[in-house]
Amino acid sequence: MPADAPQQFRLASEITVWPLLRAVAALLPFVVLALVTCNTLWMKASLLAISAVIAEDRLALRPVAVVAHGLAIIAGTYLLLLAELVPAFFIIACMLLAAGVILLASRGERLRTLGNWTFVPVLILANELHGGRTVDALMRAAPAYLPYLLVALMPAVTLAYIRSRGRPVARWSNLDDFGARAPLGEDLAAMLASVGIAAVMVVYWRMEHAQWVIWGAASIVTGAVDTARAKLRNRAIGVIAGVPIGIVLGRYIVPHSGMAVTLATLAGFLTLVAFQRYIVGYFFRCLFVALAIMLANQSAAEAFERLTHVLAGGVIGIVCVFGMHAAASRLSR
Repeated sequence: MPADAPQQFRLASEITVWPLLRAVAALLPFVVLALVTCNTLWMKASLLAISAVIAEDRLALRPVAVVAHGLAIIAGTYLLLLAELVPAFFIIACMLLAAGVILLASRGERLRTLGNWTFVPVLILANELHGGRTVDALMRAAPAYLPYLLVALMPAVTLAYIRSRGRPVARWSNLDDFGARAPLGEDLAAMLASVGIAAVMVVYWRMEHAQWVIWGAASIVTGAVDTARAKLRNRAIGVIAGVPIGIVLGRYIVPHSGMAVTLATLAGFLTLVAFQRYIVGYFFRCLFVALAIMLANQSAAEAFERLTHVLAGGVIGIVCVFGMHAAASRLSR
């Protein structure tokens, strides 16, 4: 047996086959459309497709719930796009969307998935669709995005319909229980503080890829100090290891082409569902993000922003978690 067989086996055991196949089926039409039409909006819309599929799969959503979830993402995306007019509004909007994650989790811990997969695509889509345009140019272009975003809901709606055939229609989900209710006060305060600070930072310094900082902060608020610390460690390891490898691959190994950029972007989306353990998936996600940036514009500095922004957001998040936990402990005495 080759010496590297055990490593290959371990990596194969990390892969979640059926969620990965469902994600491939959902994303493949958008990849084909992007390649055939040379229209990057299809790949940007595919983020909404994979987000809706993830929520549908993990919460067994009915078609009406998938549509409602998708419309919430679209509305949130346009909200953040409009918020570019007033920086303070952008900060407040980010905080309100982040608060929604905690409020949903307070109704059942499994509902945090719904909150996460609303907030994350809203942040990323708003940033990607903005594309550095002036406010006037953005306002002219924004209505054209809507058909792409609506089409992106079709894969998840189709999967939900197949899953729900023969079941009562007057329900949002096939699940009967969404898990224990998460505590509200401390988590809500930590989330508002971390996202507020991160949003102020990206607005004040006019940082590109604002979503990496803001979600980097929000993702650390997990409901407990120990899990927050573990989440920060996993994200730090993944980004510190993944980004440099992606840069090297993009600079010296992978041939540059429009198809290569599209496939690297697709691979990054698939890491959202492809692996059992978060740290493995996050490592590959950071690798493919850096690779896609290098293939698109050969900017190692921009690729390294993935590393610096994620770590900056993580530090903000963990400080807010520790701070709010200490304040809550003092108040409870």
